[in-house]
Amino acid sequence: MIRNIPEDTYRRRPATPVAVIGSGIPAVDRMTGIGGYPRGRVTELFGTASSGKSALALTCCLTAAAQGFTAVWIDLEHTLVAKLPLNPGPSVHDILLLEPQTSEDAVDMAAILLERVPIDLLVMDSALAMQPSHQSQNLPSNMARAEMVGRALRKLTVLVAHSNCVMLFLSRSYLMAVPDSVASIGGHALRSFASLRLRATQQQVLTEEGEAAGFAVQLRVVKNKLAPPERETVLYYSLTDGILTEVPSHERQELNKEARL
Repeated sequence: MIRNIPEDTYRRRPATPVAVIGSGIPAVDRMTGIGGYPRGRVTELFGTASSGKSALALTCCLTAAAQGFTAVWIDLEHTLVAKLPLNPGPSVHDILLLEPQTSEDAVDMAAILLERVPIDLLVMDSALAMQPSHQSQNLPSNMARAEMVGRALRKLTVLVAHSNCVMLFLSRSYLMAVPDSVASIGGHALRSFASLRLRATQQQVLTEEGEAAGFAVQLRVVKNKLAPPERETVLYYSLTDGILTEVPSHERQELNKEARL
């Protein structure tokens, strides 16, 4: 017998039960639909420069470390120290920071740790810096980077699943030739391997007494294999102390109105 699928079957698809680690920001946890970042899977955080990607990952790391989880940050760009909040708290000393010299070293470090150490959270920072050490002269840099990211994910995704670890993969976004179309510099591999993809976009700069005090960050779920996607929220990044927080509801409504104009 052939029949139509009831509309509410796909409109009200429930979230898939999965173990998570909280992002440290309640609005983000609600937006993912599962209460945080999923264990055993890859989550991509991408956006333009200075859009709050690192602050979002740092908030999760600091919160996880404070709760006794093992957090590892692989810093290919060697810029994490400059990104730390003004007062990160004592849990910052519990984050294991690795600064590999090459992309191959970064992947090997991650693989060894996932195989031998019980890791709860692994941050790869970032796809932009994942250039292969020996690049073919006939291969453009963006294609070489995407190929390196693909090799890394094919090796690490299985290990992440076996270790039940949360992997946050940071990536830069760029505008495509198609109007209003945004893509991640991580390439097709990162888009495919990631179970959850969050896009951060810097909105207007917020001022206090005529000086820049921070900026609004619009965070949107563009892919979610575990819950309905296309959810979004607005966060606030403080330039004074380097902390990303949830914007109060009355301010969020004003920011959403301005974003639609």
